[in-house]
Amino acid sequence: MGLITINENSCTRCGVCAKACPVGIITAGEGFPESIGKIEKGCITCGHCVSSCPTSALSHSRMKPDECTPLGADWRLTRAQVGQLIKGRRSVRNFRSEPLTREVVEDLLEIVRYAPTGMNTQTVSWKIILDEQEVQFLSLAVIEWMRTFEGDEAHGFRGMLKAWELGRDPVLRKAPALMIAYGAADDPMASTSATIALANLDLAVIPFGLGACWAGFLHMASAQSFEVATALSLPQGHRMYGGMMLGYPEFEYVRIPTRNPARVIWG
Repeated sequence: MGLITINENSCTRCGVCAKACPVGIITAGEGFPESIGKIEKGCITCGHCVSSCPTSALSHSRMKPDECTPLGADWRLTRAQVGQLIKGRRSVRNFRSEPLTREVVEDLLEIVRYAPTGMNTQTVSWKIILDEQEVQFLSLAVIEWMRTFEGDEAHGFRGMLKAWELGRDPVLRKAPALMIAYGAADDPMASTSATIALANLDLAVIPFGLGACWAGFLHMASAQSFEVATALSLPQGHRMYGGMMLGYPEFEYVRIPTRNPARVIWG
């Protein structure tokens, strides 16, 4: 059996599957579509061929049409809805003490695992921390890293160190939960794939009533401090590529703040 199987009774020979294949391993001439055997190994299992077939006539050896959830007719948001979603999103830094449940995080992961990855490698892994004390442990590790800087290099951290001394957490904001995206240190696509996944997560939390904020200082420290990287307890040969604080917002935002105009070079 080849890479793809065609139900000749339902195939209309429209050729859409061949056009949708990003690596060009499907050909659709006068006959029914078929894969090109000598380059089948280039398949990235993206599922474009299966998901684009209007009659569900094409099956992939690793993916069948009945395994792929049909899209609802109303899945596309309006321009106004997308505008409100993106413009209304805020980085939330004030959280209620209410903990997140594992079930909520699993629902979020079910969404964000569909975020695009380089060549559909799907190599983003996650470390989930639902214990506020563990989150604070990582904040302290970052604070200790900041204390190692001297002179001009320390200037940017002085306000944060002072805030910590006053009982505030300027690193992870006393968030009740933290989601860390990580991957292999030698994976050239891991950084971009993780960033895309986190950006999708930043929006996915909204209908759950959650707020999110990028854990930039933890990410920075993990790349520069052996102690912070060790505190993350990631598998050997892996590194943090970004993180997101999560929790229920202490208050809501009701307006969209202004932003600078887009800087554009038209080609």
